[in-house]
Amino acid sequence: MEQDLIIYFICPTNKYATGGVKQMYRQVEVLNDNGINARILHKWHGNREKWLQNNPPISYSPYIFKQIKYKANSKSINIFRRLTLFFLKMISKKIGSNSILVFPEFYGLNAHKITPNLPRVIFNQNCYYTFDHSDNFDLQNNTYTDDKTLAVITVSEDSQSYLKYIFPKIPIHKLRLGINNELFFYSKEKKKQICFMPRKLSHDISQVINILRLRGMDSSWNLVPIEDKSEKEVAQIMRESSIFLSFNHREGFGLPPAEAMACGCIVVGYIGRGGAEYFKPEFSYSVEEGDIIGYVNKIIYVINLFETNVDLVTVQRKQASDFILNNYSINNEISDVVDVWKNTLKN
Repeated sequence: MEQDLIIYFICPTNKYATGGVKQMYRQVEVLNDNGINARILHKWHGNREKWLQNNPPISYSPYIFKQIKYKANSKSINIFRRLTLFFLKMISKKIGSNSILVFPEFYGLNAHKITPNLPRVIFNQNCYYTFDHSDNFDLQNNTYTDDKTLAVITVSEDSQSYLKYIFPKIPIHKLRLGINNELFFYSKEKKKQICFMPRKLSHDISQVINILRLRGMDSSWNLVPIEDKSEKEVAQIMRESSIFLSFNHREGFGLPPAEAMACGCIVVGYIGRGGAEYFKPEFSYSVEEGDIIGYVNKIIYVINLFETNVDLVTVQRKQASDFILNNYSINNEISDVVDVWKNTLKN
């Protein structure tokens, strides 16, 4: 009897919350809800992103992840490494011949060497990581050009355009990401609170925050970093906050600013390439990346708007929330995921 098709999403385990992992978990849930057998593939038994509310089926394969370390990085396989792979294969989930592996973009252009006989899809959530871990790869035969690569899935207009330019022969599909409106929804009541995520561009963040304090930011306003929080806690902080500071940096999409907009925050800061499709001037305040003084002045300007023109910022906050929740709804995401995968499997 032919084995049922299983789609395995190769997913790293992080010590911190990331939008990329969140979207893999979401996509696996959507596929299973729509009759397509999919699983997260983590490294070690028991691994799971506990900061997320999602609960997709999970399998484990230290063997696959060790292959990624060796082969995707073009390391020679000596006797010791062969023995290591043999042992890990014995304790790993057996990946059947009727399987599809979904690789994230950051495993590079040698990922096709890991399971060369299995079909694969690349879930490229940040096109600017495409060439990471790819110092030594074949221009003509790489992960994106290999015959076993069925398609590339990406998450923004910017990433789709970038990837189509580089790899014009492979199908490149764009998904609309969905914002969970049960967590990230418009909040009318706000504190004098400015929130931000300190994980990326820490040097810029340090300058912006310290200069803002030195310039004498009104003491009635609080700065709240969002770190080591569950998805539910992140949403609560955003719903309470009036302003969100975006430190997007060459993002595939840049999920946190969009989630903050959904919660009715005025977003100030860096667009980050992929964020251009939602960082609209009607309701957000962009800053050129690296313009530290311009960033501080824009925050001060928006704080002053809250103090002097609350009617304007109320309209802008609602516009931002409506735009995000209408364009990046869960229903839109589900529709796109199902359509993309049905077309990929059919072809």
